[in-house]
Amino acid sequence: MADQSAPEARQQAINAMGEPLGTQYAELWQELAQLNITWSEFIELYGTKKSRIELMNRSAGHFFRMVQDSLWEGLMMHIARLTDRPVVQGRTNLTLHNLPALIPDATLKSKIEALCLEATDKTRFARDWRNRHIAHRDLDLALGTTAKPLPAVEIKQVNDALDCFTEILNGVAGPYLDSTTSFRHSVRLHVAIELLYLIDAGHTLQAEHRKRLQAGDFSPELFAARDL
Repeated sequence: MADQSAPEARQQAINAMGEPLGTQYAELWQELAQLNITWSEFIELYGTKKSRIELMNRSAGHFFRMVQDSLWEGLMMHIARLTDRPVVQGRTNLTLHNLPALIPDATLKSKIEALCLEATDKTRFARDWRNRHIAHRDLDLALGTTAKPLPAVEIKQVNDALDCFTEILNGVAGPYLDSTTSFRHSVRLHVAIELLYLIDAGHTLQAEHRKRLQAGDFSPELFAARDL
């Protein structure tokens, strides 16, 4: 599916799986691809090297903290949504839990059901973040009077959750499409690291300009500013 447009991939899934399994599988595939992209970029910035954190703090610390919080909350919301119940307060949801009911083969259905239950268990941290901090603001938590803080989340926990999501979709794709997807390796954009390299180059150029000024070089180009 990665080499196809979204409509082409959707039609291929429908042709192989029928409606509505093919439609929902295709949409969930797109959701998981985007989730992996966001997680990959988050880790590039905040989960790889201390030196990257230091560079961001030195450059625009408050801004990059806002980016970190926004990306993190979006990730928690996305993970929680994918493991929501199929129906909440009378409204139907796009969720991995829809898939078992759409699979006619009893053996495959049972396998996907078990994986969905595993996914729900592995993503409790995301629903806690969503329910008490993002979608709602738990009063005791906000006022600091609760004895139960938000769970600290390790990188491995998120990786395990995304791997479980992948196993669910590949568990469906294998029998129907005779293919699987390695989401972790097929959707990396590396946009975040390119940004950090540009920022680092800017610091280097700024230091060179400072040295030239200290040496008495007051060339006009040192004072020229681009209109961004």
